[in-house]
Amino acid sequence: TLGLAAIQIAGSKSGNLERVEREIATTAKRFPWVSMVVIGELAIHGPSLNFCEPEGGDTEIRLCALARHLGIWLIPGSLYVKRGDKVYNSTPVIGPDGAVVARYDKMFPFLPYETGVTPGERPVTFDVPGAGRFGVMICYDIWFPEVTRTLAAMGAEAILAPTMTNTIDRDVELSIARANAAINQAIMVDVNVGGEQGYGRSVFYGPGGELMHECGAGP
Repeated sequence: TLGLAAIQIAGSKSGNLERVEREIATTAKRFPWVSMVVIGELAIHGPSLNFCEPEGGDTEIRLCALARHLGIWLIPGSLYVKRGDKVYNSTPVIGPDGAVVARYDKMFPFLPYETGVTPGERPVTFDVPGAGRFGVMICYDIWFPEVTRTLAAMGAEAILAPTMTNTIDRDVELSIARANAAINQAIMVDVNVGGEQGYGRSVFYGPGGELMHECGAGP
């Protein structure tokens, strides 16, 4: 078994790093059985490319230190990172020792809003010893069934989908997440942002498509 917390951050449009750190630390203290924390897409710095950092930059360093201090797996939403002359919407997977064990680059940037963001080229899974295999996708990726199907074919038993949705199709996304869970017989964790960034309604679906929990619009 593995205790997983999805935190629906209800933050400002940007500048949420300290809030995120505080929420993660509070969750780890309040629920000591939690060993993995996931937050929504771009929750920390928001959707502006102006906050792009070099891969492994200051924000990632702080997040790695936090994961190590708390001894948890941390999937901190996503960040815009620069690699060479390209920008990616990227999710680091940080282990309880503070090391980045995997990186996933969003394969389907949401155009035209993510103009200038380079699509990722490969699906990503990672293993948690004694628990199972996890897959990672980001927001709009969920609309492309081949992404989820590939992760399932790679052995993912649970799929983590950090999301930033502030459009009227959130209701449709919930149907897609549920269908993906049932079709691929995998747990689906679709964690959205709230506040000034998104409409919330984060969801856990079980491998039969059963709703385990749906959040409201707030934190």
